[in-house]
Amino acid sequence: MAAKITPQHEARANPRVVLLAEDEPLIRFDIADELRRLGYQVIEAGNADEAIEVLQSTARLDLVLTDVRMPGSRDGLDVARAVREKRPGVGIIVMSGHLVPKEKHEDIMDLFVSKPVPGDQLAKAIVEFMNSDAAKRGQ
Repeated sequence: MAAKITPQHEARANPRVVLLAEDEPLIRFDIADELRRLGYQVIEAGNADEAIEVLQSTARLDLVLTDVRMPGSRDGLDVARAVREKRPGVGIIVMSGHLVPKEKHEDIMDLFVSKPVPGDQLAKAIVEFMNSDAAKRGQ
Protein backbone atom coordinates (compact mmCIF):
# COMPACT_ATOMS: atom_id res chain seq x y z
CA MET A 1 0.00 0.00 0.00
CA ALA A 2 1.42 3.40 -0.98
CA ALA A 3 -0.34 5.49 1.67
CA LYS A 4 1.91 6.70 4.47
CA ILE A 5 0.79 6.20 8.07
CA THR A 6 2.39 8.65 10.47
CA PRO A 7 1.84 8.67 14.24
CA GLN A 8 0.64 11.83 15.96
CA HIS A 9 3.12 14.03 17.86
CA GLU A 10 1.06 14.35 21.02
CA ALA A 11 0.67 11.33 23.24
CA ARG A 12 -3.06 10.72 23.54
CA ALA A 13 -4.73 7.57 24.73
CA ASN A 14 -7.14 7.41 21.80
CA PRO A 15 -6.24 9.95 19.09
CA ARG A 16 -8.71 10.60 16.31
CA VAL A 17 -7.56 9.36 12.93
CA VAL A 18 -7.85 11.44 9.75
CA LEU A 19 -7.32 10.08 6.25
CA LEU A 20 -5.99 12.97 4.15
CA ALA A 21 -6.23 12.50 0.37
CA GLU A 22 -4.42 15.33 -1.44
CA ASP A 23 -2.20 15.03 -4.50
CA GLU A 24 -0.25 18.28 -4.05
CA PRO A 25 2.61 17.32 -1.69
CA LEU A 26 3.16 20.78 -0.18
CA ILE A 27 -0.54 21.24 0.54
CA ARG A 28 -0.79 17.70 1.96
CA PHE A 29 2.29 18.17 4.18
CA ASP A 30 1.00 21.53 5.45
CA ILE A 31 -2.44 20.17 6.35
CA ALA A 32 -1.00 16.97 7.85
CA ASP A 33 1.48 18.91 10.00
CA GLU A 34 -1.27 21.19 11.30
CA LEU A 35 -3.49 18.21 12.14
CA ARG A 36 -0.64 16.40 13.90
CA ARG A 37 0.12 19.54 15.88
CA LEU A 38 -3.48 19.39 17.09
CA GLY A 39 -3.04 15.76 18.19
CA TYR A 40 -4.67 13.87 15.34
CA GLN A 41 -3.14 10.79 13.79
CA VAL A 42 -2.91 11.31 10.03
CA ILE A 43 -2.89 8.76 7.24
CA GLU A 44 -1.71 10.42 4.04
CA ALA A 45 -2.77 9.38 0.54
CA GLY A 46 -1.39 11.04 -2.61
CA ASN A 47 -4.39 10.16 -4.76
CA ALA A 48 -7.88 8.68 -4.62
CA ASP A 49 -6.71 5.15 -5.39
CA GLU A 50 -4.42 5.17 -2.33
CA ALA A 51 -7.22 6.59 -0.18
CA ILE A 52 -9.62 3.86 -1.27
CA GLU A 53 -6.96 1.24 -0.43
CA VAL A 54 -6.93 2.63 3.12
CA LEU A 55 -10.74 2.52 3.25
CA GLN A 56 -10.60 -1.16 2.30
CA SER A 57 -8.10 -1.88 5.08
CA THR A 58 -8.82 -2.35 8.77
CA ALA A 59 -7.31 1.04 9.68
CA ARG A 60 -9.42 2.98 12.18
CA LEU A 61 -10.80 6.21 10.68
CA ASP A 62 -12.78 9.05 12.22
CA LEU A 63 -12.63 11.51 9.32
CA VAL A 64 -11.75 11.57 5.63
CA LEU A 65 -10.51 14.86 4.20
CA THR A 66 -10.23 14.69 0.42
CA ASP A 67 -9.47 16.98 -2.46
CA VAL A 68 -11.65 16.47 -5.53
CA ARG A 69 -9.25 16.67 -8.47
CA MET A 70 -6.42 14.17 -8.23
CA PRO A 71 -4.51 12.07 -10.74
CA GLY A 72 -5.38 8.42 -11.14
CA SER A 73 -8.43 6.45 -12.10
CA ARG A 74 -10.67 8.04 -9.42
CA ASP A 75 -11.28 11.41 -7.82
CA GLY A 76 -12.18 12.74 -4.38
CA LEU A 77 -15.91 12.32 -4.97
CA ASP A 78 -15.24 8.62 -5.59
CA VAL A 79 -13.41 8.58 -2.25
CA ALA A 80 -16.42 10.19 -0.55
CA ARG A 81 -18.79 7.65 -2.13
CA ALA A 82 -16.53 4.80 -0.98
CA VAL A 83 -16.53 6.20 2.57
CA ARG A 84 -20.34 6.27 2.63
CA GLU A 85 -20.44 2.70 1.32
CA LYS A 86 -17.60 1.08 3.29
CA ARG A 87 -17.38 3.28 6.41
CA PRO A 88 -20.83 4.80 7.03
CA GLY A 89 -19.98 6.36 10.42
CA VAL A 90 -16.89 8.23 9.20
CA GLY A 91 -17.11 11.99 8.61
CA ILE A 92 -16.29 13.37 5.15
CA ILE A 93 -14.88 16.79 4.34
CA VAL A 94 -14.40 17.55 0.64
CA MET A 95 -12.20 20.41 -0.51
CA SER A 96 -11.77 21.88 -3.96
CA GLY A 97 -10.71 24.98 -5.79
CA HIS A 98 -12.80 23.96 -8.80
CA LEU A 99 -15.94 22.17 -7.68
CA VAL A 100 -18.95 24.07 -6.48
CA PRO A 101 -21.05 21.59 -4.54
CA LYS A 102 -24.45 20.85 -5.98
CA GLU A 103 -27.38 19.14 -4.35
CA LYS A 104 -26.41 15.83 -5.94
CA HIS A 105 -23.11 15.89 -4.01
CA GLU A 106 -24.49 16.87 -0.61
CA ASP A 107 -25.33 13.30 0.38
CA ILE A 108 -21.70 12.21 0.02
CA MET A 109 -20.10 14.93 2.13
CA ASP A 110 -20.61 16.41 5.57
CA LEU A 111 -18.70 19.63 4.90
CA PHE A 112 -17.30 21.39 1.82
CA VAL A 113 -14.27 23.69 1.96
CA SER A 114 -13.25 25.95 -0.93
CA LYS A 115 -9.54 26.08 -1.71
CA PRO A 116 -7.24 27.79 -1.24
CA VAL A 117 -7.65 27.85 2.51
CA PRO A 118 -4.80 28.45 4.95
CA GLY A 119 -3.85 25.34 6.94
CA ASP A 120 -4.73 26.91 10.29
CA GLN A 121 -8.23 27.90 9.09
CA LEU A 122 -8.80 24.43 7.67
CA ALA A 123 -7.59 22.87 10.92
CA LYS A 124 -10.00 25.08 12.87
CA ALA A 125 -12.90 23.95 10.64
CA ILE A 126 -11.87 20.31 11.13
CA VAL A 127 -11.69 20.68 14.91
CA GLU A 128 -15.13 22.33 14.97
CA PHE A 129 -16.53 19.59 12.73
CA MET A 130 -14.99 16.81 14.81
CA ASN A 131 -16.29 18.35 18.04
CA SER A 132 -19.81 18.68 16.63
CA ASP A 133 -19.64 15.15 15.21
CA ALA A 134 -18.57 13.79 18.61
CA ALA A 135 -21.50 15.59 20.21
CA LYS A 136 -23.91 14.00 17.72
CA ARG A 137 -22.57 10.52 18.50
CA GLY A 138 -22.62 11.15 22.23
CA GLN A 139 -18.85 11.00 22.72
